Amino acid sequence: MNNQETIAQHKQNLRLELKQRRRSVTPAQRDRAAEQIAKSALALASNSKRIGLYYALPNEAPTRPLAQALWKIGKHVYLPRIHNDRHLHFFLWEQDTVLESGKLGIPTPTSNNTEIAAENLDLIFIPLLGFDQSGHRLGMGGGYYDTTLSRTAQPIKIGLAFECQEVEQVPVEEHDIRLDLLITESRVLRFQ
Repeated sequence: MNNQETIAQHKQNLRLELKQRRRSVTPAQRDRAAEQIAKSALALASNSKRIGLYYALPNEAPTRPLAQALWKIGKHVYLPRIHNDRHLHFFLWEQDTVLESGKLGIPTPTSNNTEIAAENLDLIFIPLLGFDQSGHRLGMGGGYYDTTLSRTAQPIKIGLAFECQEVEQVPVEEHDIRLDLLITESRVLRFQ
């Protein structure tokens, strides 16, 4: 087995463990975390106008309270759609936007909504399965965020996670992007 296969296998094993950790977060813990994460994220987004967000799936760090807070202060919020080129394209998400089931069953605005290129976002909140103290993240394995964000230094990349998702070291491959910041229910980590 070569080094690439070893890293890929390690990532796969870690994903299984981290999915279980995420599932162990109770609904009450998730609700409290959502409030704390939204509060910290809102402070970081105060000087930004165009913000990329993700539609949180049931076990992910919740984003709905953050979206509502951003809308309340007049921010433009964009959700990703997966395109055939494996890149994410971002479309305006407003309170009254009707969402449809996109690829992988994730709710997304239709492609008729206003689109913005990832590099024109001021900051982007990114889902993840795991993170470490160096700013490396482990995603679900599709590589959509890595593919999309590897082309540009902008936007500021902020991971959202529960504390239980921290690992000692995320296995890293050449194509993996690094986070600039990470927010959990109890802290904000800034990476160099």
